[in-house]
Amino acid sequence: MTANLGMHDYAIEQMNGLLTRLAFQAHRAAKTPGSEEIHDLRVSIRRFSQGLLLFSDFFPNWETKKIKRMLKRLMELTSEIRNRDIALEFLAKHPRLSHRQRLERERSDYERQFSEMLRRWSARDFSAKWRNALSLRSL
Repeated sequence: MTANLGMHDYAIEQMNGLLTRLAFQAHRAAKTPGSEEIHDLRVSIRRFSQGLLLFSDFFPNWETKKIKRMLKRLMELTSEIRNRDIALEFLAKHPRLSHRQRLERERSDYERQFSEMLRRWSARDFSAKWRNALSLRSL
């Protein structure tokens, strides 16, 4: 942080970085929705959400609520995918258990929903829209 930055400028700087990271991880996971990509996206969602909470005084309440609601839906889908990834990892170590096909099918279904959601978000250029809604101008 530059010593001359006020708290508002600091909040904008941090949220710009968090949103850039979130957009990068979303595009990465949309392209290749593997276990690592989903995990990294979930981390960036949590960090951006925490930034919205921490710096809430600097952003319009109605915009942050709308963004949080959208992030919650994405987080729910990624949770379902991540849960199945963890279970499938466990089953790989215990081949006698027979739930693998069901878990793979469920993961595929959630992955399809996830991909559709991210496709809609990308079509609407969510990061530019959120950057504008939160007035995250470049410093």
